[in-house]
Amino acid sequence: MNENNNFPYSNVVPIRKSDRFGVYLGEITSSGEVIEGESVGIALLKQGSKKFRLKLFVYPSHQYFIVPDEKDDTKYIVLSLEEYRNQPENIFLCLFPDKSEPQEDMIAS
Repeated sequence: MNENNNFPYSNVVPIRKSDRFGVYLGEITSSGEVIEGESVGIALLKQGSKKFRLKLFVYPSHQYFIVPDEKDDTKYIVLSLEEYRNQPENIFLCLFPDKSEPQEDMIAS
């Protein structure tokens, strides 16, 4: 273990600190000025990393990641750990497709 004279205990390793940023809905004016609106979450960035961890207030149990777009420096890509799932579709199967409905009613009675 490296000796760190600035840290009070020699047997404890300090945790890396993250920079914390507010995430806001807002608008960009024609002059390029950003007008901040409602606060919608926080973004955390560890030192030396390019990947932000994003927490949105409307989804407190989910976390997302934001990475810079490789093609455009002004854009970012939002990633999720959760797999995207479509809503299940109801599928109805007919076991006797050749029989008409009145005949099925006769069999049941």
